[in-house]
Amino acid sequence: MHSTRQPRSLIRPCSTRTAGWLGAVLALVSVAAGLPGLNEVGVTWDEPRYFQSAERIQAWTALATSGDLAAAMDPDAIREAWDSDRFYNPHPPVYKVGMALTDAMFGRWLPRPGSFRLSSLIAFGLLVGLVAGLTGRLASVTAGAAAGLALLGMPRVFGHAHVAATDMPLTFLWFAGTMGAFLHVRDGRRRWILLSGIAMGLGFATKFTAFLLPVPLVAWMLLVAHERRAWQAALYGLALALLVAALVNPSAWLDPIGYQKRLIHESLSRDFSIPISTFYAGRIYPYVVPWHEAIVMTFITVPIATLVLAAGGLRTAFRRGPVRSLAVLCVLQIGFWWALLALPSSPNHDGVRLWLPMFPFLAILAGLGLEQLAGLVERRIGAERPAVLVALLGLLFFLPAALGTVRVAPYYLSYYGELIGGPSGAARRGMEATYWFDAVTAGFRDRLQETLPDGARVVAYPNAEYYELLQGMGLLRKDLSFTQVPPADYLLLLGRKAMLERGWETIYQRARPLLAVELDGVELVGLYAWSDGTNEAGEPAEAEAP
Repeated sequence: MHSTRQPRSLIRPCSTRTAGWLGAVLALVSVAAGLPGLNEVGVTWDEPRYFQSAERIQAWTALATSGDLAAAMDPDAIREAWDSDRFYNPHPPVYKVGMALTDAMFGRWLPRPGSFRLSSLIAFGLLVGLVAGLTGRLASVTAGAAAGLALLGMPRVFGHAHVAATDMPLTFLWFAGTMGAFLHVRDGRRRWILLSGIAMGLGFATKFTAFLLPVPLVAWMLLVAHERRAWQAALYGLALALLVAALVNPSAWLDPIGYQKRLIHESLSRDFSIPISTFYAGRIYPYVVPWHEAIVMTFITVPIATLVLAAGGLRTAFRRGPVRSLAVLCVLQIGFWWALLALPSSPNHDGVRLWLPMFPFLAILAGLGLEQLAGLVERRIGAERPAVLVALLGLLFFLPAALGTVRVAPYYLSYYGELIGGPSGAARRGMEATYWFDAVTAGFRDRLQETLPDGARVVAYPNAEYYELLQGMGLLRKDLSFTQVPPADYLLLLGRKAMLERGWETIYQRARPLLAVELDGVELVGLYAWSDGTNEAGEPAEAEAP
């Protein structure tokens, strides 16, 4: 006779208090996990200019609070602090305000660039906490804990928590804005639409991509929201978002319409102004990549255990039950990002960072999948201790991801999962090994300076200015001379294959570097000797092991 005993209470929505504690614990765990490595990840390509912008915002704020408000409100002062260097730094300022705040508050204890990067790590911690807490409140403690751990265990997402850029703040604000609207439709409380409007507005003032947030949300509302009040509240939330975006962006105060027109033009014309190339499946694509690139990259950069759980959670979207609406929202979000990036007009460079806001919803599906699995196993084996059962299942699915994250540190952005055979398998199959200079770690910089003699001239490819910016930050010796014009004493080569011209590609493939950063046998960055005007093999590589 089959047992009719129902699954124990662990598999059901938890109280608001329990969900709050769950979210808070995982948020703290996430920040604590990322804090020791904030200065280990190499300064990425975009960060130096963002650091400079944050410093200008700090100076402007000091001027505005010193009593000389008139000087601070001068249009030239506003442009200099909030809107300068647009070619390299065209984004709205909220994420830079976050960087300026954490540097001002914690810079005494945390050296730069970590003090700037702390803003992204805090955003990541809040994101993990929200994912865990809200999933716990809507589904179960099991699903909530699993969703938070699934997100924490995505190495590439965790890596972006170590970078002071637009992507992690946008991801947090996208999720908060979406879930605020979701909760309002679910229970009708006005505070949720207020949260959604504020988060959405801050997202608008972080990156142009945030203006697309209403699209998948409207698609979800068309399926589930049949009450007029829900649509009215959505309009109020959007109006609030536009107001918040204008209030927190001094650049828009001077010429609101002109600023928005320029932002839209710059964001939609990057295929002409900054046509960044992508190396994918053994080919270099100047701007437009195959429609399936984002889908493939998602599958090969997420741990396989998380993908398996997410596939299980996907079933929830097609079954009646209290969490079906949440699962449908997650499916629509994932489908939206994949469809958006399949468009010929969409940029797809730089790994997965341009669709980073998709991954929290994938993590929720993984959480729902573990809940489904735990319930199934409990019913089959008649477990008397579901907490132990869930803990064992969690260990089985999330320990490999955690170990994978530790194994690739601090080269998180070069992680590839089991489906493609890790970084070495990805390299054999024509995938980009590195792209953002994060492989130029503090350890490699130290060894570089020990190796290069005084006054050495170095051809640095693909970007010599990057190293000059590091010199300005005090991270490299100033007697070194970096250029992109050969010949020189040495060649410093980033293994970004999309930007390797024929000569540099030959050196990368055949020559032996004096120093190298390697991950799973794949060279990420290397220093080569330059002899008699030709690139020849140096001494055997002294690889920096992860």
